[in-house]
Amino acid sequence: MKNLKNNRKLNRCLTVLLLAVLCTVFAYGCRTNNQPGSEEASEKTVNYVYYLNRDKTHVVGEEFVFTTDTAKEQVQEIAKALSSTPKHNECKTSLGKDFQILAYDMKDGNLTLNMDAAYKKLSPTEEILVRAALVRSFVQVMDINYVQFMVEGESLLDAGGMAVGYLNADSFIENDGKEINVYERANVTLYFATEDGEHLVAGQRQVVYNTNVSMEKMVMEQLIKGPSLAGYYPTINPETKILSVTNKDGTCYVNLSEEFLKQPYDVSTDVVIYSIANSLIDLPSVSRVQIQVGGSSKILYRETKSLEDPIERNLDIMVKEE
Repeated sequence: MKNLKNNRKLNRCLTVLLLAVLCTVFAYGCRTNNQPGSEEASEKTVNYVYYLNRDKTHVVGEEFVFTTDTAKEQVQEIAKALSSTPKHNECKTSLGKDFQILAYDMKDGNLTLNMDAAYKKLSPTEEILVRAALVRSFVQVMDINYVQFMVEGESLLDAGGMAVGYLNADSFIENDGKEINVYERANVTLYFATEDGEHLVAGQRQVVYNTNVSMEKMVMEQLIKGPSLAGYYPTINPETKILSVTNKDGTCYVNLSEEFLKQPYDVSTDVVIYSIANSLIDLPSVSRVQIQVGGSSKILYRETKSLEDPIERNLDIMVKEE
């Protein structure tokens, strides 16, 4: 019995000693994670630097931790990170050889980025995504609430010719944390039929569109949607589906579903074809159009018009002004 008590006493002593050792090790481990001179454990805030994916269709965030304490230094850190090669292979730098930040200015919680002239050469979709990446990265800098863009000292303008102004993270709609959908206003010229179906008439339409969709596809969507004003008449079967729209070296390839071949409207063949060609060629990125149906251009549309060759603008079919 006496030995049993002694054993129990010894076990209790060993337990207390083990707990004391564990507490000492734990306390030491926490202390080594503290910043010098700090008595309490502190975690660094994890931020994100945003890059474009290789296909330039969405923005991707990579974890980033500031190592400096002033706003000026943190802006420099973000700019350096944006110019560096991302860790993920599917991403590309948001700042690179194509364009650079000439200067920046911080005042009253606002950061102004002055870009070089090459920034204007970005396609509309890429520019919006770059803008989103830069804004979402820089607003994480201490005391920075908004970001404004300038190009060679002039205010950056949107597709409608209006100054973009100050932006923050809420200016961009995030989709499931993976893709940033940005909506912008643009003015496009669409060509619809006249009442007799023999000529085209041009009309301006202001559109709010998702900039992750190309301007070429957006124009086709609006054309299929049809006119909204009196004196303009539709040209394309509204059941037509857009299978794909791509632009290569100025030639816009429009691949439509078979519903395109079914014409419910009393319009001429040329009116249909050139309503598409003229509308797309009004975009600065398009010089001619290749229409396809189900992936093939070997189509004789309405048994009169071959779609095999690319189509150029036709202004002779426009309604004659009196």
